[in-house]
Amino acid sequence: MALFKKSEPVEEPQPPASGSASGKKAVPTPTRREAEAARRARLNPQLSPKDARKRERDEREKARIKGLEAQEAVPSRALLRDFVDSRFNYAEVGLPVLFALLLLTMLPLFQQYVNWFVYLTWGYMAFMAVDAWRMWRRYKALLAERYPGTPLKGLFMYGFNRQFTFRRWRRPAPRVKRGEAI
Repeated sequence: MALFKKSEPVEEPQPPASGSASGKKAVPTPTRREAEAARRARLNPQLSPKDARKRERDEREKARIKGLEAQEAVPSRALLRDFVDSRFNYAEVGLPVLFALLLLTMLPLFQQYVNWFVYLTWGYMAFMAVDAWRMWRRYKALLAERYPGTPLKGLFMYGFNRQFTFRRWRRPAPRVKRGEAI
């Protein structure tokens, strides 16, 4: 800036975008009580009944998933999951087979063979029970070898339910392929 030169015109400062034209605030500063109430409302909002139910449902779902993950992390259950997933289970295809046998009993073309279809149904259910029994015996031996003294409570039904479920619908998803050693 030169001392004796004419200065260039300086632009006038613009008033703030918010507020009035005189540059004053649009609203007064909140009191301490109001500021604390606003902060509490952000932390714990007063929800409508619908929003409160949704929040509670989400919290219950998170707690359920956390509990299931803790349950599934038990080594004996993980071993059973891998054991069931590593073998072919006849019970896995049991539902479609039994449904097909049921449909065959209803068709008029096969009415003379209804008794045979009933025997086949009972036979397949017995075959699934024998397969579950064999799976359980082999698993107990494997569990005693890997984790001696582990309680077996609830594991048979867990294994049977997993064995009965289609492979792609199992949760948690299978980690091992069929025929793979565990």
